[in-house]
Amino acid sequence: MYMSMEILCLNSMDLQERVETELENNETLERQEEAAADGGDDAAATQTESPATEDADAPGEVAEDPLGSLEERMERADRYYDDDAPHGRSASSYRGERDEKLEAMSNTAERSISLQDYLEDQVHMLSDEEVLETMRLVQARGDDSAGMGEASVAGATEVDSNRTEESPAEGHSQQLDFSDEQVKVVRELCSSVIFNIDERGYLMYSLDEIRVSLEPAPEMILLEVALEIVQDLDPTGVGGRGLEECLILQLEKDRQDYPLEERIIREYLSELSHNRLPKIAKGLGVGIEDIKDAKELIASLNPLPGKLFGGEPPHYIKPDAIAEEVEGGYEVRVESSYTPRLRISPQYRELYRQSRKDPELKKYLKKKLDNAEWLVLAIRQRQATLQKIAQEIVNIQSGFLDHGISHLKVLKMVDVAEILGVHVSTISRGISGKHIQTSRGIYPMKFFFTGGATKSSGDVEARGSVIQRIKDFIEEEDKESPLSDVAIVEKLKEVEINISRRTVTKYREAEAIPSSRERREY
Repeated sequence: MYMSMEILCLNSMDLQERVETELENNETLERQEEAAADGGDDAAATQTESPATEDADAPGEVAEDPLGSLEERMERADRYYDDDAPHGRSASSYRGERDEKLEAMSNTAERSISLQDYLEDQVHMLSDEEVLETMRLVQARGDDSAGMGEASVAGATEVDSNRTEESPAEGHSQQLDFSDEQVKVVRELCSSVIFNIDERGYLMYSLDEIRVSLEPAPEMILLEVALEIVQDLDPTGVGGRGLEECLILQLEKDRQDYPLEERIIREYLSELSHNRLPKIAKGLGVGIEDIKDAKELIASLNPLPGKLFGGEPPHYIKPDAIAEEVEGGYEVRVESSYTPRLRISPQYRELYRQSRKDPELKKYLKKKLDNAEWLVLAIRQRQATLQKIAQEIVNIQSGFLDHGISHLKVLKMVDVAEILGVHVSTISRGISGKHIQTSRGIYPMKFFFTGGATKSSGDVEARGSVIQRIKDFIEEEDKESPLSDVAIVEKLKEVEINISRRTVTKYREAEAIPSSRERREY
């Protein structure tokens, strides 16, 4: 039954792709709509009898076995299944092949523009006069003040607020001659700078590191001009050598003076991230209200300007099952509209019957017909198994569907397996990667399987329900004196839920809820 389990593991989108692949590789399979166009009928559309069990001289089709013999027929089909056939791949090789297809699709012209391409386009649109203007600006600063200082930030998410300035490299003091040749070189160096910008929008390497990687090594002042040009492009903050410079570039582009905000970014960024506003106010000698205003402005800046471009394509979810409210409960139907309806070609069945005098043809057709039957039966078994699992989940978790997260019950896969009389691995494969559409939204089936906390009464409250209680406590807390994790533990005890402070912390952090110190409002 291994191959039927492989089909059970597939969600609706993967199954659709698998069926399309099988249709391409196995001529004995037909879409039902194509068969209907050729004059086939519904009875033929569901015919899946194995040629191994048919009379080779029989003129007509043999009636379909009852569903009760489905597993027996699956085992028989597995015996004839050839792993070396093009459509007989293992689950892992199939997924690998599918990933390669998706990767190829993501590289098509329809893909959204990348950050690097967007920056390159802006550089190409710059006039020579605009490049010369930046060259004059950098020259006027003098060698010692050119740039904002440098630190290698490869792979870092933040730059230390005390980062030191980059030591001037050889050739840094050379005067610009503003020639056409230098303008051309600066444009080329802009491409080198852009090449070294990561997906966050940060410059990954120092100018010294970029310079020595180029052949011939350019004058440092030309590289600084190139960086200045790139940092003036859109999105604002791109080309920063870490979080600090990224934020300051955004302040500078606003063309207003923000001395307090710049000092906070340079000297107190870590304290700001932990909401230590009184410490910042004391250190800078200003009022707490000024710090609150500065914090609001800094929070409006984009710490990852590069994330506006490219990234992962949107992940579309197609539900594998749909729970519909009916009188007295919920009824589940398995979504099958994405997958073509299949039948085994009667023409190839007939050709198989007539192939007695051609052993090679008979062997070839037998393999193809057996594999086709295996697929049709495996899909049918998948639908039946998935329907039973989803229906049982909905029956048990109907309280959640009616009243929300506080009524989600503790549920383990082994519980459903025992109810349905199957192995727990069948439940695991049946829910893997699959979603169910409900009146409350689309949820992964795994969402409904959850542990919980033991109450004083001996009952168990689901993890999701406990987390919701924690969220409710925090929502209702005094913002000037927020609840600590210990205080939340005590409030949970009031409703007979006994969990440790460490568990509260784990739940809070999993929901990206800041600590009490970070939630405090001044």
